[in-house]
Amino acid sequence: MTVSRIRRALRSLVTGLAMWRGRFVADYAEEEPDRPMPRTLHAVGEDGHLWFAVFGCPCGCGETIKLSLLPAGSPRWQLTDHWDGTVSLRPSIWRQRGCKSHFWLRRGKIHWC
Repeated sequence: MTVSRIRRALRSLVTGLAMWRGRFVADYAEEEPDRPMPRTLHAVGEDGHLWFAVFGCPCGCGETIKLSLLPAGSPRWQLTDHWDGTVSLRPSIWRQRGCKSHFWLRRGKIHWC
């Protein structure tokens, strides 16, 4: 087994553990998914440039949240990917329509405001 395969296997194991603990984990893709996977933040972009993040609303309303990650845009959010596969977003997410949820996503865990 090569070192890179071992790293990928360990990362997969740690990410699986984070999901099992109910944490949000990162999935990097070039296209937006038709439907976000549970407890997964899909970071969409290409060639190391992230455009937006997509994930299901944690309140359970069934809505999809889509946030800009473009540095020049406004509003915009900053995504941090942690060693254990969990993610953080800054600033908080406050839905103005629908369920009106307001929360922070820190190290994969939802902190309600």
